[in-house]
Parts: sequence; structure tokens; C-alpha cells
Amino acid sequence: MCRLSMRLSFLGLALSVLCSLPIRADDQRVSFNRDVRPILSDACFHCHGPDDQQREAGLRFDRRESAVAKSESGETPIVPGDLLASELVKRITSDDKSIVMPPPDSGKMISPAQIETLKRWISEGAEYEGHWAFQKVVRPDVPAVSGNERHSDFASS
Repeated sequence: MCRLSMRLSFLGLALSVLCSLPIRADDQRVSFNRDVRPILSDACFHCHGPDDQQREAGLRFDRRESAVAKSESGETPIVPGDLLASELVKRITSDDKSIVMPPPDSGKMISPAQIETLKRWISEGAEYEGHWAFQKVVRPDVPAVSGNERHSDFASS
């Protein structure tokens, strides 16, 4: 009984570690809904989101047509596939407190990992997706299995 308890404890620990790993594999494309929208929502939408009363510079990051058009400053926030031309990249990577986004006094911050996600998304073409609640549910493909061997460690319990 003690051996079974130990195995179950190990299994629980292994599952908790696996569940804490990032969902996206390195070779998978960045998803707007899964990877980008949460970053923009937390750090950018307060000033550049759907609220007309709070919006700054006439810029909305929740709508692609606004994010890829020239802003009031004459700069283009997101140029799909071009990091150097994307003002968003310049702003989130700047050390200049007068232009860095989000502004230091906002209390918001974008981590280095989130910056890399945004840069990768722009490099991949900055594709937007509609809100997940309005997406058609699609059954995922069943993954291939590499054999029918049994796992002897768990079969003997």
C-alpha cells in the first residue's frame, strides 16, 4: 500500500509540473487570442482599447484596422512582418521614459517574455482573431501514438 501511495504522489507531482508548463510549443505560431490579447488587455487596453472616454491618441489595439493604420502621431503602431517599422516595438523596448509604453506612471509593465511574444507575433504577420466566444468550436486532431506498449511501472501495482 505504501508503494502505491508513493507512486500516486509522484504521479500527482508530475501532473502538476506538466500543467504549469507553457501551452505553446516553440514551433507553434503565436495566437492573438491565447498569447497576445492577454498582454494587450492588461498593459495597453486601458489607454488604447474600446473605451472612447479613456482612449489616447485615437489608437485601439483591440481592433486590427486601428492598430495597423497610421496613428495621430504619423507612426504606424503595428506593421505586420516588420519589427523595425512597428512603433509598438520601439515603444515597448525603449529606455526613454518619455516614450516607453506602457508609461511608467501607469503602474503597468510588460515582461521581457511578453515583449518577445509581441515581437514574434508581429514577425509572423500580426494576425488578429475574433473573441474566443465567437469562434467556431473545432475538434482537434487526435495525436499519433507511437506503439501499444504498456507502461510496466503502473501495470504491476
